[in-house]
Amino acid sequence: DWLFTTPLLLLDIALLADADWRDIGALVGLDAFMIVTGLGATLMKIPTARFAFWTISTVAMLFLLYFLVATVGASAKETSEEAQSTFRVLQWLIVISWSVYPVAWLVGTEGLNLVGLYGETLLFMILDVLAKVGFG
Repeated sequence: DWLFTTPLLLLDIALLADADWRDIGALVGLDAFMIVTGLGATLMKIPTARFAFWTISTVAMLFLLYFLVATVGASAKETSEEAQSTFRVLQWLIVISWSVYPVAWLVGTEGLNLVGLYGETLLFMILDVLAKVGFG
């Protein structure tokens, strides 16, 4: 579902910021790349490949978050004060909540297995609610 929900979230916030369509495409493209490489990390059987894909996905996420703050954020500065305020709240909601996902994967059953399946599932459920409900 992340391949559908997160691009819609990013489209929503980028439209709020009145971002250029090229920038929106870059943001959504980075997101799709991040999700596909994250899926690759989960599907790989060889631990080295698994962590390599996790690293690639995490680096893509960092680029995405930077792009959201720097480029889309610059577009938001040209909007109304109300839109800027809403953008800032949603931007930080994304930056903070999305930053926890790679850590959750890393400590969960797919990564280092420091947290059991129930704890991992609960963590991802909480993250999904925190990361997505604000956009409803």
